[in-house]
Amino acid sequence: MVLSFFRLLFLIPKLLWNLAGIKRTIRKSKRKFKRVLVKSGVPKELAEELANEYALPDDIISLKALVKIPKYLKYTRRT
Repeated sequence: MVLSFFRLLFLIPKLLWNLAGIKRTIRKSKRKFKRVLVKSGVPKELAEELANEYALPDDIISLKALVKIPKYLKYTRRT
């Protein structure tokens, strides 16, 4: 029981660090995509719409989604 708790203490910061990196990468790619569209001659408003439409929503990568992961892992592990 104590060992599981210590593993959890090490796992939570790692998950949060990975989440921050993924969100940063997604936002950076969205900005770059919009910038390339504007440089290629697409109007700024249309580029904004396309960037928002094709970007991953932030609710996919959220803390609520991370909380649900251990529930699914519990059912997939067989010991």
